[in-house]
Amino acid sequence: MGLALLLAIFGFRPLSELKLGDPAPALKVEQLLQAPNGTRATWGDLHGRAVVLEFWATWCGGCVEQIPHLNALAEKFKNQPIQFISVTDEEKGVVSRFLEKHPMAGWIALDSGENTFRDYGVEGRPQTFLVDANGIIRAITNPTQVTDSVVEDFLAGKPLSFRQPESMGSPFIGSEPSAPTPVFQVVIRPAAPVAVTGMSPGAERETNGRFEAWGFTLRRLLSEAYDIPDEQRIEGPDWARETRYDLSVLPPRAGDAERWPLVREALAAAFHLKLHRETRETDVYVLKKVPGNEPKLKPATTRGHSGPWSRQKGELQAIGMTPGYVARIAETVLGCPAFDETEMKDRYDFDLKWDSNHPESIVTAVRDQLGLELAKVRRPLEYLIIDSAIEPQTR
Repeated sequence: MGLALLLAIFGFRPLSELKLGDPAPALKVEQLLQAPNGTRATWGDLHGRAVVLEFWATWCGGCVEQIPHLNALAEKFKNQPIQFISVTDEEKGVVSRFLEKHPMAGWIALDSGENTFRDYGVEGRPQTFLVDANGIIRAITNPTQVTDSVVEDFLAGKPLSFRQPESMGSPFIGSEPSAPTPVFQVVIRPAAPVAVTGMSPGAERETNGRFEAWGFTLRRLLSEAYDIPDEQRIEGPDWARETRYDLSVLPPRAGDAERWPLVREALAAAFHLKLHRETRETDVYVLKKVPGNEPKLKPATTRGHSGPWSRQKGELQAIGMTPGYVARIAETVLGCPAFDETEMKDRYDFDLKWDSNHPESIVTAVRDQLGLELAKVRRPLEYLIIDSAIEPQTR
């Protein structure tokens, strides 16, 4: 089957139908956290104050990374007529527990019904709207581009400009505004900046049969396409684990049955891949209960769930997660396959801390802090070997 394969960086397209100069849609939020009692999130009540409106989530790594930056801006301009409002579609319990470990400046707006997200056309996050003192949208951007000088110009009423990718001329077929939806399409391109896509690296989405992934390495793409969950079992050149790509696939008929065969063929064509599979006896970790001991896990206190963690700090804050999430984190930290065999399907709240300078310390941490065991055993596992590949060169 022939494929229409595109490898390109598309020109910038707006992330929503809102335009600069439009009145900001109403903030349809259920509750404000960290705001004075009786505060209402309406543009009438906010009149006279500029607003940095941030769309985020506790599970969004790119959002969490920007918290210190936004906190610093809020502190610097705390005596100016400006309000920082961070909007999430998560439940209060999840957000409140997150804020205990990750303080955020400004107000936190809860939009569990996603009404504000829909009205602003927000699909990816983090995404930032700058709304002036009269409730008019002056910028639609990413928090990384909201610098001290940008806020100063914003408050002074000066025009705001952000660096955008250079124009590519006429759009490629399938990317033109208001063009018909393709009946079949596979796109692989070098990863576009978050400021262009509004999606953090590692994000994925499925909408009306179209599957999209942002900031995936070739190894991650192969992991998805060949159903090998552990990327450590995909061997190849260094660039296959470093260079990142965006993927969009719309098969003639929706569903995994056609999607992944098409992606496999597209990857083979794009990267001139030659692959083979082999089975090897491999050291793995198995997460299981300790005989005779009850796990030190508290039942979840909220219906929502979130699991932000930091490899650099060696800490995990799990809210409404299953023990299987511990195995996933351990696999990344230890660089070794890990499997959940606790048979525990309920959700729990728990914290986990280990010495980030000594990855193997997570084994002891899991036993002492969670009452579970990470046991090392040997098992036959399937590997995918990249015999040869060519890294695409694009302009």
